[in-house]
Amino acid sequence: MKIHVCEKCKTPIRLSIIKGNTHIVCPNCHQKYQFDMASTKKYMLIPFFSVGVAVATSLHFLEGKTIDVKFIYIIGVSFVLAALLEYICVKAGILKYEKSKEK
Repeated sequence: MKIHVCEKCKTPIRLSIIKGNTHIVCPNCHQKYQFDMASTKKYMLIPFFSVGVAVATSLHFLEGKTIDVKFIYIIGVSFVLAALLEYICVKAGILKYEKSKEK
């Protein structure tokens, strides 16, 4: 699934849900992109929100279960939810990319 198009060569850049997308590279011209500062701040809220939702749902749905079951549930749900939220935020344009600054 293509979400971002390289500004230099107009090649579509495919993003991965699993690997993370804070830094991406054009496969054709190797131009590097990263989130802009406002998007980085928004991106940092995604894990907090994901863990909060996972804990809230575990308290509701796993009432009376042992702590190890709740722990595995919270880790799994928060990981999947964070990956999906990142993808949705990039697709919706909430998180935006800019060219990386070369050093």
